[in-house]
Amino acid sequence: MAIKKYTAGKFMVESGTIGELIDVTLTINIETGDTSTIGTAWAKAVELGKSWSMAISCNYNPDDTVQAALITAYTTGDTAFTSVAMYEDASTAHSGSALLTSAVVTKSVGSVDKLSATFVGNGALGHA
Repeated sequence: MAIKKYTAGKFMVESGTIGELIDVTLTINIETGDTSTIGTAWAKAVELGKSWSMAISCNYNPDDTVQAALITAYTTGDTAFTSVAMYEDASTAHSGSALLTSAVVTKSVGSVDKLSATFVGNGALGHA
């Protein structure tokens, strides 16, 4: 098994690349429903649908246009984005339309300011 290092990847919102990226988390969920009947020893599950989300963390830079756009979007309430993309390398990405569900600036004594944001998928997640 090859260990993959995230050194060439990036995170994009619309057509802009976010600066100072530290990490990205992609979560894909399969929602299930229980179809078990009374007296069944083992649960039976059926797939109801899929969902995905992406969470990012970066060093906060108010001069970064993408970071500023996330803060503006969250404060104005216009949180729908037609494209967010997590690039695994120079050309392979997971992407889709998403809603920005959180944007947090963290300030700590003895630490660099951080920005974290979470997006929830609005439709299918593409991979190319």
